[in-house]
Amino acid sequence: MVNDELMVDDMMEFADEDEISQVSSHSLESWKVLIVDDEVEIHNITRLALQDFSFDNKRLHFLSAYSGAESRQMMTDNPDIAVILLDVIMESDDAGLITAKYIRETLQNRAMRIILRTGQPGQVPERQAIIDYDIDDYKTKTEFTSQKLFTTIITALRSYKAYKSLESLNVNLERTNVELIRVTKLKDEFLSNMSHELRTPLNGILGMAECLHEEIFGAINPSQKDAIATIQSSGNHLLELIQDMLDVSKLMAGMLKLDIKTVAIADLCNSSLEVVKQKAIKKQIQLTMTISSNLEVIKIEIDERRFRQVLINLLDNAIKFTHSGGKVSLDVRMESKKADDTLAMLDCISWIDLSVTDTDIGISQGDRDKLFKPFIQLDSGLSRNYEGSGLGLVIVKQIVELHGGSIDFSSQIGQGSCFTVRMPYRNTLPRSYSALHSTLNQ
Repeated sequence: MVNDELMVDDMMEFADEDEISQVSSHSLESWKVLIVDDEVEIHNITRLALQDFSFDNKRLHFLSAYSGAESRQMMTDNPDIAVILLDVIMESDDAGLITAKYIRETLQNRAMRIILRTGQPGQVPERQAIIDYDIDDYKTKTEFTSQKLFTTIITALRSYKAYKSLESLNVNLERTNVELIRVTKLKDEFLSNMSHELRTPLNGILGMAECLHEEIFGAINPSQKDAIATIQSSGNHLLELIQDMLDVSKLMAGMLKLDIKTVAIADLCNSSLEVVKQKAIKKQIQLTMTISSNLEVIKIEIDERRFRQVLINLLDNAIKFTHSGGKVSLDVRMESKKADDTLAMLDCISWIDLSVTDTDIGISQGDRDKLFKPFIQLDSGLSRNYEGSGLGLVIVKQIVELHGGSIDFSSQIGQGSCFTVRMPYRNTLPRSYSALHSTLNQ
């Protein structure tokens, strides 16, 4: 039984707390507190001890139930109960515990603060009750003085308020996330549609420029030919930017499908180098490839067009940012799988690494986090001198990851950069192999 005199004597000690003030009951909202006990006297004493106080400018509104079964119905009718003061032994020895389980499991109510108070603590040990029944506090009736009652209720209400605030924040975040997904989808659809709409007239412009350049409509003088060449160059660059936008919109929308075929890795690398060869020659950049002799006959399962796009993009970037007289190399090698490799679950025997190394301007530490983010170009002053959409590496990373691979890079300012594409390979190779080196632009 609770010590009634102690509770009444102690009930005013917390009156000066900042969060607790005497207020008019009719002017405030209220916190619902459910008292569940089969002793009427417990209900009366609890109400008396807490009758004049509020927390966070809200009074307490008491509900009473005299059995576990009655309390369960009351909670169903009042889902906004903040705190329940719950006796353990009522119509049965475990009535309170059954009720606590009902709150957490059946109602799925994680916000309500459950405070067990029992006159027979030996029946349900405190540690067992807290761990097994997800309660928030455990008190014996003999220790529940007025002061401790106030401390317990205030602590419980603070916790309840914080939980509800977090719950509300999560709901708002979910709504925001749904809206972001919707807006992102609209953006991707817009980019895709605009890319198609822009390509149609641009192809017409480029077609007519080609006809003029080939003098199909009549002879033109050298100055006119130079002007048409500028139109073609600018038009082709714009076409590349539009294609990048289209690719990124497909990737972000999850619409890019791979056309997987068996492809000779050496042929893929050679054809990619041929595409960028003239750019390297124009800038007097030495373009080389090193590939193991065994890999010359190895075939891998990839989307040939998309993976060639990856290599061309990396090589084109390397040439773009490398000064005249520099070097760009493509190195292809086999790496054996380590025992602790995370892709062991993919049952791959080895890795094929394709590394593009250059002697470019290098990438600063502050710019590295921006490399694989869409529509962002590096802030370095030198990068402003080079054309680009800021989408190339985004596309590269996404395509590589769609193939189950990864991309990594290293860079030093003023010395150059190295981008390595690592692809899983599921066939075996002889252990020893020699390297074949060729210079492609001699």
